[in-house]
Amino acid sequence: MVAVPESSPASSAASSASHGAAGPLSEISLRGRKVLVTGASSGIGEAVARAAALAGARVAVLARRVDRLTALAEEIDGVAVAADVTDHEAVAEAVAAAADRLDGLDALVNSAGITRPGLLADTDPAAWRMLFDVNVVGLLAVTRAALPHLLAASAPSVVNVSSMSGRRVAGPASGAYAATKFAVHALGEALRMELQPRGLRVTTVAPGFVRTGIADGEPESPFREQLAARLAEEGLPPTEIARAVLHVLALPAEVTVVEYAVMPTAQRDHGFLEPPSS
Repeated sequence: MVAVPESSPASSAASSASHGAAGPLSEISLRGRKVLVTGASSGIGEAVARAAALAGARVAVLARRVDRLTALAEEIDGVAVAADVTDHEAVAEAVAAAADRLDGLDALVNSAGITRPGLLADTDPAAWRMLFDVNVVGLLAVTRAALPHLLAASAPSVVNVSSMSGRRVAGPASGAYAATKFAVHALGEALRMELQPRGLRVTTVAPGFVRTGIADGEPESPFREQLAARLAEEGLPPTEIARAVLHVLALPAEVTVVEYAVMPTAQRDHGFLEPPSS
């Protein structure tokens, strides 16, 4: 059995979903489910993979970092399928391999994502392209590859991990990132309209600040320093987002959660990244 660390009793969240998600992760059962999690080598994706395995699911994990992915798969007795979500051919092969190893898929959790904070005038357009390639097109590529397997399953689910930045623009330096997350929200709605008549549930999970390493790979800048500091000071542990995802996946087949928005009580909802004063 996989040990998933619980968050401290002091942590709290403002959530738009049911209080039924508030119990211990060990009380949620996904026994018999076959779950593919992207972005699983760290952060929210890793926490979801660990929690799903603890809940009894068979789990496949997809990410770029082979060493971390392999170690996680060994720890949770899961399946590692390494791929960069911007490489669509590799994604198709990885999803097919995951479905083959798990003997099908009935849930997909799209958790791969990056951020590139910065003002419009100061940002290399290549950063915008990478944001959309990973956060939007990568999500579409994985979902498209998984659909035949999901639609062959009983009560399948797709959970897209978006952001509170998909619900509002929190500051001028987060505009491009927010645009990708608005797109994730829109695509979730479109996928739900397309696929819910075929029995596939689609949910968008929108976290606020979460204590992950999402800022670690960013170039040095005042915005990166602000982001890293606020994630460390105000962010929820990734296990709280994993709890939300498992709550959604464990609901009866006749119940669809359209959106689950959750943020730290301590988070200031505006002025996400302020321009440095001159």
